[in-house]
Amino acid sequence: MTAIIDYKAGNLTSVQLAFAALGVETVVTADPQTIRRADRVVFPGVGAAGSAMASLRRLGLIETVKEAAATKPFLGICLGMQILFEHSQEDGGVDTLGVLPGQVRRFPDAPGYKIPQIGWNDTRLSSAQGGGSAGEYYFVHSYFAELTADTLLISSHAGVDFTAMVRRGNLWASQFHPEKSGRVGLDFLKRWLEGGEIAAAGAARSDASLTRRVIPCLDVKGGRVTKGVKFKNNIDLGDPVEMAVNYSTGGADELVFYDITASAERRPIDIGMVADVAKSIRIPFAVGGGISSLADMERVILAGAEKISVNSLAVKNPQIIADGARAFGSQCIVLGMDPVRSANGACPSGFEITTRGFREFTGIDAVEWAKRAAGLGAGEIVVNSVDADGTRSGFELDITRRIAEATNVPVVASGGAGRPEHFATVFNEAKADAAIVAGMIHTGEFTIAEIKAAMSAAGVPVRLHY
Repeated sequence: MTAIIDYKAGNLTSVQLAFAALGVETVVTADPQTIRRADRVVFPGVGAAGSAMASLRRLGLIETVKEAAATKPFLGICLGMQILFEHSQEDGGVDTLGVLPGQVRRFPDAPGYKIPQIGWNDTRLSSAQGGGSAGEYYFVHSYFAELTADTLLISSHAGVDFTAMVRRGNLWASQFHPEKSGRVGLDFLKRWLEGGEIAAAGAARSDASLTRRVIPCLDVKGGRVTKGVKFKNNIDLGDPVEMAVNYSTGGADELVFYDITASAERRPIDIGMVADVAKSIRIPFAVGGGISSLADMERVILAGAEKISVNSLAVKNPQIIADGARAFGSQCIVLGMDPVRSANGACPSGFEITTRGFREFTGIDAVEWAKRAAGLGAGEIVVNSVDADGTRSGFELDITRRIAEATNVPVVASGGAGRPEHFATVFNEAKADAAIVAGMIHTGEFTIAEIKAAMSAAGVPVRLHY
């Protein structure tokens, strides 16, 4: 039996579904006796070190986790790796489990880098293991473990080499999320299950940087994917789960789903669709629309999504950003915004925030709102240009660049993509960290592979093996 420890600090559904894809039965549990009886133990985690340690104490699991890490095949993931070390700088400084020697620190502010690190990054074997690339995995974190004698895989961000994976006897732990790293992630889990080795997969990338992400967006209405121009005249395009599977195997780095009428109709998001998508793909996805409370956010995460996008709700109640970041970690909270060019210089940046699917004008300046949201704890910002939406004439570079330069969190460009070269332009000229694509691939006119080939030819770091 493989036990997944439930200490209220992780996307347990994604981990469980990844093992199910390998034919491995798991039990999600907070019961110490069940964990002790298990043949293998998985210690996942998403969120913050302080709340995770408090939860472990409340549940009486600290000694149980230490015992399992010392005696069984044990796998820590993301936060579940970080709190195996002695101390974390997060939450003002937290003494953690001390199973492994070393410290966890926050990435430094560095020109050209964003925090959290979100996306696919190269890993390389330590010099003691002969070096060489060990593959690209999906990372999402603001804090990192220092290199130690137990470090097996190394990655880099913000000018820092950090521990991507440690191995000490029966204990494996990764900063990346193997359960959301596609085929290479499933292979990693299989190697852990079989007690195998991590081998070099080729030469490490010389740029040591995150790849830029291509993210298909699926606007869902009445259980079907739909697409229009400037939020109008939508047509039916297909089943969201089938399209998600096709895009995830076709090179998508993430997916995003918007229940586009949920907010306007003042109803909750279609949670059944979220669960069906989670069962079908092994890459990260975000969902938005119909999120009105922390309880809604929790339901989405428990259904299997990695990130929650808030838009109209955040404008109405900005505190939801801070509350969500505190409860689930800033990396889980995405600010979606729908800016439109403002009339007569009404907003200093020239762009005004709209809400409820471009139905309401707020008078809020787009750049100021982005800065405020990042300060409240939003871990990522999606800039969905109303003016460019569905036009296929290219991304709105001006507002994307302004927000990318004004904030220190990853910025996702959205709206207007029509040709593969538009992506290289938004990355190279507007400093976006990711870009959303919809109509040009939904119609079959272009593929994700063609988009990525154009990006690579223009010198944009991109994930080509999936």
